[in-house]
Order: sequence, then C-alpha cells, then structure tokens
Amino acid sequence: MKAAIILILLFHGILFGQDYPGVGNSTDSLRPGLKELIRSAVNSNLGLAPIDYESKILSARINQVSKQPSPMLQFMVDYLPVNFENAGEYSLIYSQPLKLFGKLGADEKLAQQKTNSSLIERKRLETDLIKSVKENYFMLSLNQRLLGYNDEYQQILGSITRAVEINYSVGKGEQYQIIKSNSELDKLQLEEIELKNNRLVYLENLRTLSNLNLPDDYDPAGIGTFINIEIPDLNSSLSDTMSENNPDIKMLEQLQTENDLERSVTAREKSPDITLESGYRYMTPTKESMLLFSLSFDLPFMPWNDKRIESAIDEKVLAGKKINSELLALKQNLKSELKNNLTKINSSREKLKYLTSVLIPRAELSFKSILLSYEKASAEYIDLLDSYRSLRENKRALIEEEANYLVLVSNIEKIIGKQILIIN
Repeated sequence: MKAAIILILLFHGILFGQDYPGVGNSTDSLRPGLKELIRSAVNSNLGLAPIDYESKILSARINQVSKQPSPMLQFMVDYLPVNFENAGEYSLIYSQPLKLFGKLGADEKLAQQKTNSSLIERKRLETDLIKSVKENYFMLSLNQRLLGYNDEYQQILGSITRAVEINYSVGKGEQYQIIKSNSELDKLQLEEIELKNNRLVYLENLRTLSNLNLPDDYDPAGIGTFINIEIPDLNSSLSDTMSENNPDIKMLEQLQTENDLERSVTAREKSPDITLESGYRYMTPTKESMLLFSLSFDLPFMPWNDKRIESAIDEKVLAGKKINSELLALKQNLKSELKNNLTKINSSREKLKYLTSVLIPRAELSFKSILLSYEKASAEYIDLLDSYRSLRENKRALIEEEANYLVLVSNIEKIIGKQILIIN
C-alpha cells in the first residue's frame, strides 16, 4: 500500500513543483482577456450613458447663457375715446433688453466650466470600473486556480483512499486511515461547492461590468501572468500623482472653481441692465406720424437690493471656504489611505517572498522526508497526511496572497487615479 501511495503522489507531481492548474489561455480570440474586458467596460458599460447625456445637457446650456435676452415687439392702440369719435393713436414699439458690463461673458464662462464636472464624473466611474473589473478578474482567476487544486487534491485523496480500502479489505490496513482520508475528502468537496458558487458571482460581475456575454466556462489567465509584470516602485511621488489625478480631488477643485465664478456672476448683478426701445406712433386726430426712442436702466444699487447682492456674495465666500476645508480633509484622508495601502503592499511582497523562499521549500522538504519515512515504516499514515495538508495549505496561501497583492495594487490605482499595472 505504501508503494501505491507514493506512486500516486509522484504521478500527480507533488514532489516536482508543477505549475498551478486552472490557468486559462488569455490569447484565445474568442475569450477576451483583462485588457479587452477593461476596454469594453470603459466604452460600453451602461452606467456611462447617463453621464454622457449629462455632459451633452451641460454643453447645450452654454449657448443659452451667452446670448442677449429676446427682444419684444409691442402693438398698442391708445387714446381711443369711449364715444369712438376718432380712431385714437396707434403705436408699434420694438424693445431690446441688454446685459452689459461682462455679464454674458461671466455666465458663459461659468456654463463652460460646469461641463467639466461630467467629464470628472465619467473619469471617476471609469476608475471605479477598472478597479472592479481587475478585482473580479483576479478573484475569478484565483477561484479557477483553487478549483484546479481542489480537483487535483480530490483525485489524489480518492486514489489514496481506494488504496487504503483495498489494503484494509485484506487485513493489512487500519480503519482510522480510511476515516481520516474520507474526512479530508469531505472537506475538499465542501470547498468545491463554495468555490463553484463564488465563480458564478465573479463571472456575473464581469459580465455586468464589461457589458459582454462571457461564456459560462470562461477561463481567465492565471494570476501568475500579472505577478510577473514589472510594477514601478511605490514611493512618496504617488502623493503628487494622487493630487493631480484623483477624481474626488478633481471634483472638489471643480466645485471650488464653479463657486468662484458664481461669486463673480453674483457681484456683477450690481451693474445695471439697459433696455432700448424704438418705435412708430400714428395719431389719427391730427393725422401725424412720430418716431419713438427710449432708454431705460434698472437700479440694482438701491440699498435694499445692494444688501441682497452682498448677502449672496457672502454666501459664496463661505461656500468656497467650506469646499476648501473639505478638499484639505479629503487630501489628508487619501494620503493616509495611500500610506496604509502602501504598507499593506509591502507586507504582501514580504509574504510572497517568505512563502516562496521559506515556507513552501520547507514544507516540500518536510513532506519528502515524511514520505521517505513512511516508505520505510518509520512514520505513520496520519503524519504523511498532515505533512501533505501543510504543503497544500502553503501553496494555497501563496496564490491567495498573489491575488491579494494585485487587489491592493488596484486599490492604489483608484486612489491615485492612474494605472500602475499596465496590461499589454
């Protein structure tokens, strides 16, 4: 029986550090890779349509505020006596209100500035989409690899259990070995149920995010494909990149600029508007025709109106201070979040290095040693199984940490508003 178990383990490559199972082929033209999923998400995700329409709405408002008010043509019959002895007077008057003193330019500049908000909002959604696509892709890839491991381990334990049962049937084995093997196999089957359900969740998330009809058997590329991509050093310069590209910071800066322009527009209300009038009048009693010209001014500088405008300006000043305080608080929180994520990434790097250089080699050596001892009848079957489980758990910890590392990189990308993990 011992020889059969050793042959089973050797056949499955446990001692030779084989590549991880479950790694898909990203070059299949019928199965989009991560780059194609991201491109599709930022181009066709259904959540982008409302933002694009909002951008068009804001752009359409520019021409609404950059033009003078509509003129008015008035026809009037006046001085018509009640006894209708004569036809009275007839007037035709054309009037044109005029906004001067740079009011139209200020309104147009504010309308143009507001169009940037939809662009920033689109950038924010794109950043969130890319982060979500990457996270679900990495977790689906991890899930696929774990399913591959699970299937392989079930085959190994199934073969070992059958060998133990055959030996037990001829009186050469122990019942506890069968029970222990079956218990380990039951745990793997329970794990398989969870992994398969999680796979469906990640796959559906990718379908929704990318707006692509991915097949049920979609198999993403292995995480190792991305772990090997060179990632630039994560240092303090990322703080400057964050200030330049983070959508939340850009949105608050946009609101600050809009508020300054609105304050300028409000201040210009102190300047009067002018209305020009010209027309023609015919007086039937005297049979005379006359031309009419008029120039009128509103009086925004009256004390009660001046106080209203000053109050509106003060409101904009306070709003600007509020936005500035929110901007400072946001930058401080993002810097703290950036620092924490950098710490986690460095920790993840150390874990990966420790797993690959220490834990897994030691677990493999321990497993080989116990396997040889078991072959020589100096180690129990339970020791062999425990050593095998330890090796499996260390290898699982490695691929889970690889996925965690890439997710942390995705978090950094969202914070700084720029891609670090460039996918060719």
